[in-house]
Amino acid sequence: MLQNNLYKDDFMQASEYLRMVVPFLSKYKIPASPLNYRIGYDFISGNNVELKKALDSFIHDHEELSEKILLELYKQFITEGNGEAVDSVRQELQKVIDQIQNEYDNSSSELSDYLTSLNSFVDILSGSGEKESLALETQKVVESTVSTEVSQRNFESQLSCMMDEMQTLRKQLEQVREESLTDALTSLSNRKAFDQLLAKQIQLNTELNIPFCLVIADIDYFKKFNDSYGHLVGDKVPKYVAKTIKSCVKGKDVAARFGGEEFVLILPETEMAGAVTVAEHVRVAISKSALIDHNKNINYGKITISLGVSSYQPGDEPADLIKRADQALYRAKENGRNRIEKAD
Repeated sequence: MLQNNLYKDDFMQASEYLRMVVPFLSKYKIPASPLNYRIGYDFISGNNVELKKALDSFIHDHEELSEKILLELYKQFITEGNGEAVDSVRQELQKVIDQIQNEYDNSSSELSDYLTSLNSFVDILSGSGEKESLALETQKVVESTVSTEVSQRNFESQLSCMMDEMQTLRKQLEQVREESLTDALTSLSNRKAFDQLLAKQIQLNTELNIPFCLVIADIDYFKKFNDSYGHLVGDKVPKYVAKTIKSCVKGKDVAARFGGEEFVLILPETEMAGAVTVAEHVRVAISKSALIDHNKNINYGKITISLGVSSYQPGDEPADLIKRADQALYRAKENGRNRIEKAD
C-alpha cells in the first residue's frame, strides 16, 4: 500500500536541502544514512516543526550532536508521529477479519445447502415414493452430511489459525504502542506518554477533587559532564538517573523523561508535603552514589539533581502546573543546586 508523500518540495528545492543537510551532518561527524538524512532534511527544511524546535534547543544547550541523539529524535518525532507501524498492523488485522468473514460466509452457504437437502428428504419421507427413490435420497443426505461435517471441521481449523494470527497481531500492535510511549535511552515513559498521563490526571482531579503533585528534576552540570567526557559517556548519566528514579517511585506514581536531562514525576493522591518527601528520597538516592564504569574501572564522580515541586490548583491546565514546577526548579538551581524548591 502506497503511503501519502509527506514532502511537497520540487526537484530544485530538494536539491538545495541536500546541499545543506550533508554539511550539517558532516559538521558533527554523523554519517548520512537514510535515518540521519531524514532527520537532517526535516530539520533543515522545517518540515517537522516540533523536531526542529527540539534539535535547535539541544544544539544550543550542548553544541554537539550524535547518532544516538538523532535516533532518539527519530523515535520521538517521526516514528510516533506518522503511525506507519501501527497502520501496518491494523491493515493486517483487517485482512484477518476479512478472511474470517469470508470463511463464515462460505460456511453459512454450505450449511444452507445442507438444510435444503434435509428439507427435501423430509418431503420425500412424508410422501409415498418408491424404495429406489428413497434409497437414492438417503444416500444423498448421508453424503451431504459427511461433506458438511468436513467443511465445518475445515472452517473451525481455519478459524482457529486466524484467531491465533489475530492474537499475534494484537500483541504486535500493543508492542508498537508501548514503544511509541517509551523513551529509547532510559526506558521510562517519554514526553508523549507524560502529556497524556498529566492531562488524564488533571481530568480525574477535576471530577473527583483528588490532590496530586508534579516534580520536575534536572541533572546538575550535565553540559559540563558532556563536554568533559563526550556524549557516549554522557548517555550513561540519564540512564543512571532514570534507573534510580524508577527504583524510588511506587504504586500509581509515574516517572518520565521530559527531554534532554530533565525528568518528571506525576504523584497522584499526594499533597505537597508528601511530594517533597518523594523528591528528597530521589535526590538523596542519586547523590549518595557515584557513577562508575566497572568495565574500564573509571569513577566519574557523584551525580546530583535539582528539583521543583508544584501541586495542582483548581482550574490548572497542564502548562500551568509545569510552569510552576519549572520556576521552582530554576530557584533550586539559583540557590546552589542539589536541592528541592516548592512552587509558590
